[in-house]
Amino acid sequence: MAAIVKTVKQYSYELDVQTLNEVLFIANQYKNVKNYVYSRYSGINSIPLLGKDRQVRDEWVRTNFYSQWKLPARYWKLALSEAMSNIKSQWTNTKRRIREQVKVNDNLSNEDKHYINYVLKFDNYYWKVLTNQSFDIPRIFENKDLNYKYLHGLIKRYTRRYKGQIPYSKIGRTFSIDEGLYSYKEGHIRITCTKKGKRLPIKLTDNNKHSKTLITKIVNNKMEIHRPLKVQIKKNDNQENIIGLDKGYRYLFVVSSGNFYGDKLNNFLNEETERLNRVNSQRNRFWTLYNQYLEQEDVKKAATIKENNLGKVKYIHNKQKYEQTVKSYINHSLNQLIKKERPTEIVMEQLDFVNWSGRYPKSVKRKLSRWIKGYVRERLEYKCEYNNISYTYINPAYTSKVCNVCGSFGKRTLDVFTCPKCGKLHSDINASKNILNRKYDKKITLYTNYKKVKEILENKIS
Repeated sequence: MAAIVKTVKQYSYELDVQTLNEVLFIANQYKNVKNYVYSRYSGINSIPLLGKDRQVRDEWVRTNFYSQWKLPARYWKLALSEAMSNIKSQWTNTKRRIREQVKVNDNLSNEDKHYINYVLKFDNYYWKVLTNQSFDIPRIFENKDLNYKYLHGLIKRYTRRYKGQIPYSKIGRTFSIDEGLYSYKEGHIRITCTKKGKRLPIKLTDNNKHSKTLITKIVNNKMEIHRPLKVQIKKNDNQENIIGLDKGYRYLFVVSSGNFYGDKLNNFLNEETERLNRVNSQRNRFWTLYNQYLEQEDVKKAATIKENNLGKVKYIHNKQKYEQTVKSYINHSLNQLIKKERPTEIVMEQLDFVNWSGRYPKSVKRKLSRWIKGYVRERLEYKCEYNNISYTYINPAYTSKVCNVCGSFGKRTLDVFTCPKCGKLHSDINASKNILNRKYDKKITLYTNYKKVKEILENKIS
């Protein structure tokens, strides 16, 4: 039976100062190793090294380069491998996005598209194109009349557009440990530290014992241990039921069946926005006072203000508490949706393409944090896979701007959609039905340009 990966968490009690400082040092150095690898090997000149971690590792050992990290070998090797893997994934995503754009580029012939995809398939060709090196055209294209200069230029332009920034971590509070770096004993996990032959005993809140590579995270002077675990997916015996799903204005989810889920999300967003405004206003006043004392050279009073009123422990704790509440509510709403709707397939917008800021007023824009958007997608996909529900992403262009009944363009104002022919409809229900209908529209693919989508929709009602 098929399985998916689920993250199981384990927690420690509060760490003593010595242990906390040690694990924070390891985490910070682990971060430094990864940041160096990102800065050194994320560029186009390092494409030939993708998947060749051992070659980099051996060079570090030969030159004693690794010694600057002051970490046991297993730690920096794990960090190196993790960073190189992330760089490889980044290039894979870049190529994927290039292929998507090539697919919908009407100015390219099928042979042009074939050539670009062929270059992307082989790192050696791709690297030489990006670095302006000459190479023999592959045999299968020798007799093709292609404009190679133009195609190479297009590959480079797409790469610049989609490569993204070099990854960089400012705060180091996470590191990985493999089975050679830890062991369990008497309710503790014992982790290798920087002192040779020594291990740090960290008391846990449970007696579970995990294996394989674990991810550790220092949160509020405690340690979280994350273990990716394979779990069996559930059997789905529901009758065929395909639903459209929209991210609503007042609700977390709106379904094409007319049902709403997650009506309290806005309350959480409002409360947190008001709390942060209040807290930040107070902190700004203390920062002003702190700077005034510094200007007056009253260092003692400035230090007192900073110590008692500008600390980050409580500030970060309250922010994380809010985020956990929102995450819990999102999962609860998803569980309710799956239980009540009993879907076999969910059709939804490709959330990467949805500009939430553009569809909501300023008062709401500030509340829809980017992490919420990413978390909703991640949990949607996970819940679908775990419950054996298919999910399909569709092109979201104009799903909130046309009537699902007659196809006419209308006007959306918050939760009201006004169609010139059909009158007023609930905007989110209208959008969710359009999303479901888009699944069956063969002319509009996931990557069809929004201008082309508008043209297709206008032709339907003309």
